[in-house]
Amino acid sequence: TPRIGDVIQKLAPFLKMYGEYVKNFDKAVELITVWSEKSPPFQELIADIQKRKVCANLTLQHHMLEPVQRIPRYELLLKDYVRKLPPESPDRDDAEKALEMIFMVAKHSNAAIAEMERLQNLWAVYQRLGLEDDIVDPSNELIKEGPIQKISTRNNSTSEKYLFL
Repeated sequence: TPRIGDVIQKLAPFLKMYGEYVKNFDKAVELITVWSEKSPPFQELIADIQKRKVCANLTLQHHMLEPVQRIPRYELLLKDYVRKLPPESPDRDDAEKALEMIFMVAKHSNAAIAEMERLQNLWAVYQRLGLEDDIVDPSNELIKEGPIQKISTRNNSTSEKYLFL
């Protein structure tokens, strides 16, 4: 009996590892760009690899993007599969459960990306305040930042300040 719902259910928990890959993707692409500009031998090596037939005329960055697109692609394919599956199909329950699991994996990846962005924003504030030697406390959260007017009731004056909330 052809079925895929039960197979995907067994593999779905392992797909959470894509969250780690996805949250570091931008940094990895940036590193390749930096080192390609900095090091001609590195640039030559990448160019030589990209010329190979197996690379199908795609850049390294294009190949690196494939895993980022994998989970959303699985989700779309599985949604389409479930939609076209007859109601009495023996795979319907497993396929619906697999779709829910893939949805949770996608949610996990998105949460990992959001957390990394939050920590990067917090680190940027630490650097701007000259606190880069301090360890970023992950429980801190940057809610808002911007200029404010401080009103002094003592001498009835205002002064411009910059606030990190």
